[in-house]
Amino acid sequence: MSLRDYERKRRFAETPEPAPDGARGTSRTKKPIFVVQLHHARARHYDFRLEVDGALKSWAVPKGPSLRAGEKRLAVEVEDHPVSYATFEGDIPQGHYGGGHVDIFDHGTWAPDGEPLRALAKGHLDFELFGTKLRGRWTLVRTHLRGAKAQWLLLKRSDAEARDAEADDLIGEVGRSDEKQVMVSNKPKPAKRATRQSTGASKTRNVNAPTMKTPAKFALATQRWRKRALGLQDARDKPVAAGFKPQLCSQQATAPEGEGWLHETKWDGYRLLTDLDARKVHLRSRNDLDWSEKFPRIARAIEALPVASARLDGELIALDAKGHSDFSALQRALDSGDDAALRYVVFDLPALENIDLRQTPLLERKALLESLLQSVESNALMFSTHIVGHGERVFAAAGRQQLEGIVSKRVDSPYTEGRSRDWVKVKHANTDEFVVVGYSAPQGARQGFGSLLLASVEGDALHYVGRVGTGFNDAQIRTLTRQLKMLATDAPSVELPAHVPFRANTVRWVRPELVVEVEFRGW
Repeated sequence: MSLRDYERKRRFAETPEPAPDGARGTSRTKKPIFVVQLHHARARHYDFRLEVDGALKSWAVPKGPSLRAGEKRLAVEVEDHPVSYATFEGDIPQGHYGGGHVDIFDHGTWAPDGEPLRALAKGHLDFELFGTKLRGRWTLVRTHLRGAKAQWLLLKRSDAEARDAEADDLIGEVGRSDEKQVMVSNKPKPAKRATRQSTGASKTRNVNAPTMKTPAKFALATQRWRKRALGLQDARDKPVAAGFKPQLCSQQATAPEGEGWLHETKWDGYRLLTDLDARKVHLRSRNDLDWSEKFPRIARAIEALPVASARLDGELIALDAKGHSDFSALQRALDSGDDAALRYVVFDLPALENIDLRQTPLLERKALLESLLQSVESNALMFSTHIVGHGERVFAAAGRQQLEGIVSKRVDSPYTEGRSRDWVKVKHANTDEFVVVGYSAPQGARQGFGSLLLASVEGDALHYVGRVGTGFNDAQIRTLTRQLKMLATDAPSVELPAHVPFRANTVRWVRPELVVEVEFRGW
């Protein structure tokens, strides 16, 4: 993409973004630069930019880069930007292309494996980053997914810089749009809905305004909720200031056991924090971006609660037909501005009616929260249900339902700012055995092979299922390479589907005799 596309989409007399000085430019460093910018546009995303041939090749990464080795993140190719854009921070006026706030997340230099323009044209670029937050070896791979713009995958390579973190974790070294929760074997509970009988038919009415008929009734209701909150263990009669910081999760491989833990489903959405004061709602993202006007339906539902003041913590999600979160549907809703399909799944109540509940045991906070949500007549709000104990069984049930994992929390834990071992997320990794039918050539500094082509046995036939190219250490690569060469054949072992992102004549086929066990998180 040329800089003409960048220039065509902008009115530089009205936006602070830099205009190109010429057709191309260069950075002041001897090495090519990279920059990652956090862009709070209609849909929050990261812009990943590499200096190539006098311009910044650019991709929009909705979830941001992941530092976990092999974890793929969608990266949508966008127009080239001028090199001067690498220092841009500020506000793009609403109504302009990309309207919203831009922050520099990370910057530094980078080094490609080989000639970058040629690698990008082929759709596979290996490179190393030398930034303050992002370092080590990375890969960009173009997919064959159809879309208005070319879609790539950005992934971290296995090296000393790989770790269990992602971009949101590194914002000010504070953290990411944290855990997506709701119940495992039950769907999240919608807030209570009112029905009335009319000629034998049941009708549902959604309430978009507070339900109290008079100020006196509302005052009595708030007093009752305040009294209930004050009666909880370790409740303190003092307000929690607006702008409270969220509690975050640690990660572990197995679900904790025992009755001292409750377990919720991990949902795929955005963290959403609520400050309700004097019956006015302020919705905030994990990073304190004001989302109040983006989700008016959710804001109205919260204002309909029979309280004047509260602090809520939850997740903004979009549900699919199975009741699972659908991140793509969430992004489409954010892009369109249509919040009708969105749900606010609430899982914690740090304060209510100026009573600080952060030291109250979690189970008591959740019980009060569930009662509070049941008092409003809207499906925009949902309560995050849970199971106490039976961690491994709950985790296994989440896997059978094809959920990403669970979030486990100590039942007696307080609500604390920042990351804690009291909340842990446990993700699913599937394992299965597959037959190796071929392999691809190595790229960059890799030796032996690039990835293994795998097939499953269905009846008496082999069917291609995909590739695996990460998770091998040097010794495994050497051993597998020797075995693969001994099984070499000119005859294809399986028929490849038309959509594979490589040419069949580049495959090095092997006799289908070698079986590997693969751990993977998705197909």
